[in-house]
Amino acid sequence: MSNILAAFIFSLVFIFPINVFALEKDEQIKIFQERIRGLQRQGVLPIIDTEFHHGGDVEIETLIKEMDENGVALIWLAPNLKLGSEESLRLSASHPDRFVPTTVNGDSKKWHNGDKGLLNKLARDVRSGKYFAMGEFEARHYPSSTNTRDVHTPVDSEGMQVVFQLSSETGIPFSLHHEAEDDLLPELERMLTKYPKAKVIWDHVGRNRNYKTWKKFRNAGAVREFLSKYPNLYFDFLPSSPGSKYRYDGKGYGKEGYVEGIMYDYSSGNVSLDAEWKKVIEEFPDRFVLGSDANTGGGIEKFEKYDRVTYIYRNIILKGLKKDVAEKIAYKNAWKLMTGKDWEDQ
Repeated sequence: MSNILAAFIFSLVFIFPINVFALEKDEQIKIFQERIRGLQRQGVLPIIDTEFHHGGDVEIETLIKEMDENGVALIWLAPNLKLGSEESLRLSASHPDRFVPTTVNGDSKKWHNGDKGLLNKLARDVRSGKYFAMGEFEARHYPSSTNTRDVHTPVDSEGMQVVFQLSSETGIPFSLHHEAEDDLLPELERMLTKYPKAKVIWDHVGRNRNYKTWKKFRNAGAVREFLSKYPNLYFDFLPSSPGSKYRYDGKGYGKEGYVEGIMYDYSSGNVSLDAEWKKVIEEFPDRFVLGSDANTGGGIEKFEKYDRVTYIYRNIILKGLKKDVAEKIAYKNAWKLMTGKDWEDQ
């Protein structure tokens, strides 16, 4: 699609109702499929990015350029509350081979306050049949170098009940941000048990932000246990650089603190995927996806990590896995979550 044509369609989307340009899901799937196969023909392992926070402060053409440079086929583009879920529909209409219609994220004050209007709107959006995924919903969230949110909306809260129920009812997946403190695991386990049909992607596995309070998730054994116990649970990986240290003092990353990336082997001088983590990932090849956690809501500074994150995923995580497993994690698992169908190789 030429830039001129794309710009023309994009302008019309704001003039006419979104439904005028909305494609049927089967048509959208064919376009997504061709985008992936186009990268394959170039000898590139395609990536579907399942966690992307869209705030509208970075030009879409800049984002598309980054996708091309990093072999990202599709992005589940989840807007912030201010832009609304409809922004994802508009961008998908203007760039149907790039962006997967995704509802808003649950990271605002309204979300954490259990706003009824937000929850009712989310329910209407999900049940409309226009979206392939929901955004990321925060439960326990620590402050970091990119935001100051120090919040806890329990996984079994009323708002989360709505999200889990919508996923169960429609088959649409969603991402969950929940710090893996030992004391906070039961609330998640209760919900995974109560809603066995919900498709839950627990974000940022492979990290530990506090060795004292995250004793269970100190190694890959906890991941194996949870995947064995809960067939509706999936994971994406931590996006921070190997060796990054996190300190829970409101300052986020720094020279002091805990080495966050526990899924890496640092012993050889060259960072690689830890052998035990590799074993667990290859035991459950259908249960992991890639989510960049990139953000276009704070200007180019917050978005600049996109190259770094995709480099880590390609050159450390995927590189350390069997070819068929790497393909599943890069795009095939996300494909099945968003379409309900297995990817068909040619």
